[in-house]
Amino acid sequence: MTQEPQDREFPEEAGTGLPEERDARSAELAAELSAPPMSLPITADGGSLTIGDVDLRDAREILAELGARGSTVLDRLSAEESIALLAGIVDIEAALEAVRVRAIVRLEQAVKDDCLRRDENARQATNVARSEASRVLKQSRSVAGRSMATSRRLVQSMPGMLTALAGNALRAQSVHKIGSSMGPVTPEVREQVDELLTAQLSDLKDCGTGEIGDHVAKALHSLDPAGAADRHREAKKERHVTIRRADHGMATVTALIPAIDGARIRKGLSVAAEGARAHGDRRGHQQIMADLFTDALIGRGDGVDPSALEVCVVITDRSLFVPAHADAASIEGFGSVPYEHVREEMLRVAKAEEDTELSLTMRRLYTDPDDGQLVALESRSRAFPTSLTRFLTLAHQTCRAPHCDGSIRQMDHIVPWSEGGETSLENGNGLCAADNQKESAGEKVEVVLGEDGVRRTVRWTSRYGQSASRRGINFDPVGTYTRQLERERRQRGELSPGPSAPEQNSSLLRALENLQLRLPDVPLPARIIRPQDRVDVYCLGHHPRQ
Repeated sequence: MTQEPQDREFPEEAGTGLPEERDARSAELAAELSAPPMSLPITADGGSLTIGDVDLRDAREILAELGARGSTVLDRLSAEESIALLAGIVDIEAALEAVRVRAIVRLEQAVKDDCLRRDENARQATNVARSEASRVLKQSRSVAGRSMATSRRLVQSMPGMLTALAGNALRAQSVHKIGSSMGPVTPEVREQVDELLTAQLSDLKDCGTGEIGDHVAKALHSLDPAGAADRHREAKKERHVTIRRADHGMATVTALIPAIDGARIRKGLSVAAEGARAHGDRRGHQQIMADLFTDALIGRGDGVDPSALEVCVVITDRSLFVPAHADAASIEGFGSVPYEHVREEMLRVAKAEEDTELSLTMRRLYTDPDDGQLVALESRSRAFPTSLTRFLTLAHQTCRAPHCDGSIRQMDHIVPWSEGGETSLENGNGLCAADNQKESAGEKVEVVLGEDGVRRTVRWTSRYGQSASRRGINFDPVGTYTRQLERERRQRGELSPGPSAPEQNSSLLRALENLQLRLPDVPLPARIIRPQDRVDVYCLGHHPRQ
């Protein structure tokens, strides 16, 4: 997939994420998921490749010739026509990728069936299937094995995500990221996550792959807190460092370490780089970070001074008071981590008899109960004050431009200050340096308000009319989904607190109801928040003592 597509299924609404759009998309997906399998004839051999009446081999030969030789007609396309051509190609790529996923699963099963007829064991059958997949996909055996496992999860347990891929509602990279992250969990949990993501698809379709993975991690943690803690403990055993050759005499260093340690390293390098730039260093920010990283490891130069380092972590009060039902924590600019990891650090600091390199500070924040986004303050100055900058950084985590997962480097006025835009939460957007050049790139950016007048999302429209939307991070995806179901029941006039007939088979709904039933049985402090109420979250600032 060479392009990051703009979604085109709902050009007029373009990802507003408002209730009417969610309802329409949910109904459409429900119809697609309930449809029976197709029975189109497929002919696939060395000489032909047809599906129904479509000869794909002929189409492939035409496209290959067009790509290799070019076309005088292609060279004369206008910008609008070029966009339409690319949009069509991306749609076709998405549909082909969904078929590819199913074909990989079928290849695995066909090879295993043949191996059983040969009286070969299951392990040998798996090895043969990986080898065959490796050859046809032109991937290494290990990569082909991962592709096969991810495809199997999507086909067997996540029909909503496979449908989203086929319809180009989510990029292939994002869907495979979701499938990959579902490896350690049971098929039932995969089905629950699939149901939740399908319902929230309109909020995710223009997000970067990193944010979608982060959203999945939050949902998975809330649905299976104990499993998240176990997975974290197992993952810690896999700590390692790898150094690989890169192009042009360079090397790539990769380390798998606990998330908070990684966040502290990143923050320390970034702060030191900003300080060096402020004192006249003309190297780029990333160049300085790389040089400082190398200096610290090989003992060259002064390295990084961590004396004023602060890393923010957002957790729910439910995690603090009822760890058995903990939600995932979010590290500023880094993403979701298991609560068990944060809890270990908190306990280490709290139980230390002597001063440690960390201290613990707690601050209170609030999320909107309908969409899980952080809500708070404003300022009258043009420059975003420190408190508002920190808040927006926590609320956005990564660049808010469509499909971008870059680090936030600048705070942007959505409506420019010169045009009367306020310095406020509603008019502020955390962006990377490249996307903050939106005006010069011909982009129009506007806030989309909900029926209650509250900012829900931000719509970006290019000069030639392509539209995409991004919103703040949803810190409570399972809770917002629960409240969405409750609103739909009230709209249908259902007075019974139980699920309606169409929802009784929902494994996710059963899991949520079990969680809500257990919570009141736990002796909670008075300020604990039930899932259907406003969620109270805390920002934990970690910084070394002087």
